[in-house]
Amino acid sequence: RKIIFNLYDQKYIDPKKSIIDIGCWIGDNSVVWAKLLRDDAIVFAIDPSSENLSFVKSVALQNNVSNIKLVNAVCADKSGITLSFDGSIDHAVFKSVEKSSNSVISNTLDQIAMDKIKSIGLMHIDVEGFEMKVLQGAIKIIEQSKPVIVFEQLISKNNTGVIFEFLREYEYDIYMINEVIPGCSLDCRNFIAFDSNRELPKIENVNQKFQKSMDKFCINLEGSLFERSKNINDKIGLLLGLKQYRYLT
Repeated sequence: RKIIFNLYDQKYIDPKKSIIDIGCWIGDNSVVWAKLLRDDAIVFAIDPSSENLSFVKSVALQNNVSNIKLVNAVCADKSGITLSFDGSIDHAVFKSVEKSSNSVISNTLDQIAMDKIKSIGLMHIDVEGFEMKVLQGAIKIIEQSKPVIVFEQLISKNNTGVIFEFLREYEYDIYMINEVIPGCSLDCRNFIAFDSNRELPKIENVNQKFQKSMDKFCINLEGSLFERSKNINDKIGLLLGLKQYRYLT
């Protein structure tokens, strides 16, 4: 979150461009980020759980935030795909199946953000391992807006390298955020992707004392982001540790 604020503070992300927050959960990012936006920019707060979205609506009203569009949907690479989910709908893992009692029909980010496709400044994706399918359904947004993209991965379980290669095809540089996420699996990491045709933003270094006071922990004592080496197998490199990364300063 500190990095995102940093990007808006230095105008690296245009506050007049909208945000997609998919897997928005209870709106802990959506509501806060909505206050950073200007003019007719909005936050698309997307989640499969109507209960979660009701909570987001309540929090937004209490904070006088009106530029959030709540979208009850599951996104994939194509619209109209039947998806089944494991677990509860508010924290589910999805897969393509024949129609069943716990199935939902997919949409795509390109379809949802049709009217804003050329003006998306940030995409935040937290969809329990379904990130690749979501990105494949956002190709128009990626091609026309080249937003900053943040996504979460379980690096010992998800095929992170496939996402890296996909984003590199669209001329993105990908970095791992130097943070162990409290309350999550120890292999849970957030990654951030920047348009490689733009000059990289200036990211403030991690303040170790501040992090510890917030019960947050860094993977390493230096730098805020790590760039992935492009010539080493991603899965192996991630499991081995940080030796294949360099600091972004």
